[in-house]
Amino acid sequence: MHKSFAVLTFLTTVALAQNTLIPENISNGCKSFLNDLNNDKTIAACTSALVGATSAFAPGSDATKNPSTTKVTSALTSLCSANIDTACPDSLFGAKITAFYSACSAELTSNPNADVLRDYDSLYAIPPLRTALCSKADDGSFCTVQSKLPANTNADDLQKVLTISTSNLLLPNTTTIRDSNLLFLFAQSTAASSDLCVPCTRKIMNAYTSYEGKIPYGPGLVKSTLLSEQSGLYSAISNTCGSSFLNEAGVVKAAGGLAGGNFSGALPISAVSSLVFASAGAALVLVLSAL
Repeated sequence: MHKSFAVLTFLTTVALAQNTLIPENISNGCKSFLNDLNNDKTIAACTSALVGATSAFAPGSDATKNPSTTKVTSALTSLCSANIDTACPDSLFGAKITAFYSACSAELTSNPNADVLRDYDSLYAIPPLRTALCSKADDGSFCTVQSKLPANTNADDLQKVLTISTSNLLLPNTTTIRDSNLLFLFAQSTAASSDLCVPCTRKIMNAYTSYEGKIPYGPGLVKSTLLSEQSGLYSAISNTCGSSFLNEAGVVKAAGGLAGGNFSGALPISAVSSLVFASAGAALVLVLSAL
């Protein structure tokens, strides 16, 4: 159970980070976009709702010191409620992801900037993360509660290194998040089939492949600071559990594209834009980014 509060602590921390860290050595267009993003009232309203849903797991809170299944389940229930759907409507971030890529394409591809890429990753990854967090096992419990930490990993130690502090901001520690597979609720490519080949694994992975099939990750997943391990994890699950294990109506095409490497290169903004607006209202969108 203790691994669950590590995920919620990460979510709360990035929700509490109200502003992006804007570097000086980026284009004027990218800088202007990030300034506008920082002052976006719709994002602020959504972030406030997220903070309210997950604040019990803010760093240093009693819930993180004395976590329990009841507290985790309560936070997840709030996170997955209709109130959050209202504050963070489905269409809220599709256009902003497209605009982000358009304004900062050089910083995300040809002349990558670590701070800009982290902010793009945070904005992009949270919609499917919420879907994964809200997924449930066959017995009705949240998949987060049933997930297992990587071998030789202590939840208390992990929670302490999920964030970094810079310029008076708490920001996601992308290395820790990526290496622990936190976004995939700690699913590991080396896990035994009895742990890996379960319905929750399918639901968690399909939360991402389905979303990516509608709104591709512009710079290419191999460049992602948070999602670059996804392709290897997907292949390992297919090899261990069988090629049809991850197949599910509505996501097979997206999953096949991932396995075939179709997301490995940067997409032109026109392609991203058309997919974003064609799928408005299709993805469950939530902001828990470092904004």
